[in-house]
Amino acid sequence: MKTNYIYNPFVRIAGYEALLIGLLTFLATCFLAFKTGTHFIGLSEVSFAKDAPFWFFFIENLIVWLSLSVFVFIIGLFLSKSRIRFCDVLGTLLLARVPLIIVPCLRLTPAFQSFIVGSWQLQFTNIIYYLSMIWTLVLVFNAIKVSCNLKEKKLIIVFIVSVLLAEVISITVINNLN
Repeated sequence: MKTNYIYNPFVRIAGYEALLIGLLTFLATCFLAFKTGTHFIGLSEVSFAKDAPFWFFFIENLIVWLSLSVFVFIIGLFLSKSRIRFCDVLGTLLLARVPLIIVPCLRLTPAFQSFIVGSWQLQFTNIIYYLSMIWTLVLVFNAIKVSCNLKEKKLIIVFIVSVLLAEVISITVINNLN
């Protein structure tokens, strides 16, 4: 069976390699988010404001990634019959965030650097964000499948519970940073 690496690169890239590639992309995303004022508040929300120092953009992304990683690891420990390595969970979930770099890259183009509420640029940027978020969620699902060696109901449980808990925690923490 042939695997499509666009939505499941984890059959070839995992562990420290995924962590390294994911970390480089993570840092690039944080930098571009800072340069373009793209705030990732959890996985479900993006906002635009050049009103914060670099560390704030870094912390926003770090909170979302780490909270999801911790929940996947803890819940995965209970539901997986395999030995789960935290390094694999961290790496694959960090690599799963790669599509999120698309929006800050889009915001580097002149037409999308600044826009008003209700403009076509904002609407287009939001559509691109939601598509990249869906792609990220597909990657997260497959990252959990590979790093926790889960299938069917257990995989779905870990995915849904982890994403929801991480979303609530990260949004709460990020909103309290302001």
